Amino acid sequence: MTQNDEIESFAVPGAIAETLQRYIDGARTGDIALLRSAFAEGARVSGSYGGKPVTWSLGEFCDAVARGGPAPNLQAHIVSIEPAGGAAMARLEALDWRGTRYTDFFVMVRRDGAWRIDSKVFHAHARA
Repeated sequence: MTQNDEIESFAVPGAIAETLQRYIDGARTGDIALLRSAFAEGARVSGSYGGKPVTWSLGEFCDAVARGGPAPNLQAHIVSIEPAGGAAMARLEALDWRGTRYTDFFVMVRRDGAWRIDSKVFHAHARA
């Protein structure tokens, strides 16, 4: 591995974290364009909400977030990032996204040099 490869490899978790931060900031502020910028086109969102399974397209997910509005009290932290070449997994814990705690699992891809969320699977815990 060359020195440039080592530097690039070292920077990957930070680049993934930047993408996840756009997701968090978009949710917190209600900025749907910012939230959407964290995702790859064609991304899917699945999980359980209120004990019921849901599967949304990226557009449907963004519409749901827009209807709910900003989540100014949202607290979130990245639990893990596991990159492998142009793919990665990440886990995020979120508290008080408009009163609900979430665990999010992301599958991420690097496209055109940028990291994007390709799919999100979440669990909505009991309301916080």
